[in-house]
Amino acid sequence: MFEGARQPQWVRMGSVLLSLIDKENSAGAEKIVMSAEVHFTNSRGAAVQWNKSALQVMLSGLGLLGVAVLFAREGSNRNPYSRPAVTTDAAATTDAAVTALTATDEISLIATEIQESEIAPSVRGVDEVSVPTFRAKNSVSSIRHVAPLHEQMVTPGNFEYLGAFRTPHTDDAKTRFSYGGWAMAFHEQGDASGDADGYSGSLFLTGHRHEDLVAEISIPQPVISRSMDELPVASVLQPLSDITAGIREQMTQGSSEPFQIGGLCVVGDRMHWTLYKYYNVQTVDYPSHGVSSLTLSDPRPEGLWHLGPSNTGRSQWHSYKHAGYIFEIPPDQAKQWWFGGRSLISGLQIATGLNIASHGPAMFAYNLPEGSVSKNNDLDALPLVYNDIERPAPDFIPSDRWTGGAWLTLNDKQTVIIAGRKSLGESYYGEARPHDCTSDKGFHGAPYEAQIRFYAPQVLAATAAGETEPTTVKPWDVWDHDSPGGGFNKYLFHTCTQMLGGLAYDRKNNLLYVAQIDAGTTADQPYELLPAIHVFRIVP
Repeated sequence: MFEGARQPQWVRMGSVLLSLIDKENSAGAEKIVMSAEVHFTNSRGAAVQWNKSALQVMLSGLGLLGVAVLFAREGSNRNPYSRPAVTTDAAATTDAAVTALTATDEISLIATEIQESEIAPSVRGVDEVSVPTFRAKNSVSSIRHVAPLHEQMVTPGNFEYLGAFRTPHTDDAKTRFSYGGWAMAFHEQGDASGDADGYSGSLFLTGHRHEDLVAEISIPQPVISRSMDELPVASVLQPLSDITAGIREQMTQGSSEPFQIGGLCVVGDRMHWTLYKYYNVQTVDYPSHGVSSLTLSDPRPEGLWHLGPSNTGRSQWHSYKHAGYIFEIPPDQAKQWWFGGRSLISGLQIATGLNIASHGPAMFAYNLPEGSVSKNNDLDALPLVYNDIERPAPDFIPSDRWTGGAWLTLNDKQTVIIAGRKSLGESYYGEARPHDCTSDKGFHGAPYEAQIRFYAPQVLAATAAGETEPTTVKPWDVWDHDSPGGGFNKYLFHTCTQMLGGLAYDRKNNLLYVAQIDAGTTADQPYELLPAIHVFRIVP
């Protein structure tokens, strides 16, 4: 089609879609005729323009799959992932089912094109925007991250930083918020009084890691500040309590390695949670998923259950890959895409180096059981993303730690994010060295930075359909220090570990809550490191 140049992937992808349309003509499937003019730059930097009038595109509930091409970032040999770029308009996307587009052999090709693109169109320049270092009394109300936007995907350019708030100190040494925040969930109906300041609902989050109790707190209006003393303090709506009603203690059975809560998610009128043993040296495939009441003083827990077949001897299904963070799949995508009605995703990645662990972010799709289901049952699940010891993520280091996820939606845009702490230094195992951030024996890899990884939901759907291997799925964008406008950690308190905890997402108001572990101390409690809850609005 183009003389002197290999057909770029935009064109090859268009050919795939047109072949799908031809296959559906006899079925009388609905078509939308649209004129598309695609501008891009080829790998040699020469501008090429492809015009095709009356381009017939089969648009479905997975319509973004046909037009969202993800481009590799140039100029960085360190980061193996790609950056988003401007693509064609998807305003005509409909809500039809995905059967016509996904029930074909070509879906694997489309998913491959999304992840392995080779051209990078130019994008508008961006200006560096620094987070103010002044105190809250002089603070601006918000900071829009200045970075390129994508017409189908949520990018760092859609994030607006609103500030942070902190948890309170408590008098009881056994019910503390310090050193907590590893799991967090948003509750839409949690605090009706919060509507006045624009931050309705409440948050459930874990307290001190040694106890792993869960409390419900209010959401005060956040403030941009570099001082923990300047941050608003959340009110306690329900005090720290054991939502497992003793299950966590029974699972630990006096071991020096206690079970820990990996994730929280409010599902209807229940609190969904996960449990895992951090250093599971015996590689026992424990059940991991449970639920309880939203009334913390009367939890009435059910479970534990296991995702997928348990005790198979195959690391793919080991709970060490899915007993952590939890987030929801939007209802339309859960029903219409290849997830088979599964409405939840959970995953786990921790720095132990064991072969049963995921060597990169992990995601498994599933549903909670309905009604009364006995414990130790295996729940039907689909592996969407994971990496084993033989096929690690391209930049994996054992001291990485991915701790939260969310499926972001903004009008017609959507993206799945996984957040956590990335190691930028050389991997080292052993007793801590003077420059390491913690004193524990284990994996170290300072310096660290907090990052967010962006995944295309369409690729996850291809994995659910069995057309893409979970071990080959990569993020299409990584928000790190090389990103336009600066890294995600510019909005956090400066700490050595740069450790993130749980994520919680208010889909109705497009608010993302990110817990930063050990963010800092206050003047009245200089030895108690508290978590800070950073607040971002997802904006057009």
